[in-house]
Amino acid sequence: MSTTLPKRKKRYRFVPTILFVLTYFLVQLYNYNLTLFGFVLASILSTIGITYLLKTSKLVSPHLSTTILNIDDISDPEFHQLLVPIFQRQGYSVNKTKLNRKSTANLILRKKGLKAIVHTKRQSNNVGSSFIQEAIACKEMYQAKKSIVVTNRHFTTAAKKVARANKVTLIDRDSLDAMLDSYLQQKRSHRFIQRVRSLFMNEEVKSDS
Repeated sequence: MSTTLPKRKKRYRFVPTILFVLTYFLVQLYNYNLTLFGFVLASILSTIGITYLLKTSKLVSPHLSTTILNIDDISDPEFHQLLVPIFQRQGYSVNKTKLNRKSTANLILRKKGLKAIVHTKRQSNNVGSSFIQEAIACKEMYQAKKSIVVTNRHFTTAAKKVARANKVTLIDRDSLDAMLDSYLQQKRSHRFIQRVRSLFMNEEVKSDS
């Protein structure tokens, strides 16, 4: 049964007040001492710039995308849906399996005759070898050539050993974060390109008329 995402708290309700006070302070400082005004303004802009660079370079959090998307809090069906466009971006056609079936794959991928099954495991601790063995057992049932296991955590040494011996692809939190980040970056770039094209077309229409 799908659960709703927790509502985000309004963290920015005091921003307008803060901006008003800051603007008032800068205006008064400008009238009082131009040099001091320039120094304070440069410090504020530098702080904003450094903060932005830290966030975009992921020095603040090694799991920026997974944190933003709350993968630890969403339900299993929502987690499965989150993976669908990521695998589609890799050229796979994706089908979700029935949720009431246990010990089965969560997603079925197909690409150029290759059939792969995806097993997901969201939990608070690292995934052990027993779950990898369950995924391997399902491979023959689905007549798949490839098994993929995705988790919001990491895999134990024993799990990695079993996966390596049976050619199971493991996607841990670090790998998932990179995939999500790449997907989100591609989506943002796509929207930017569409906006540029739209503006360009509008300018052409204006010039023709």
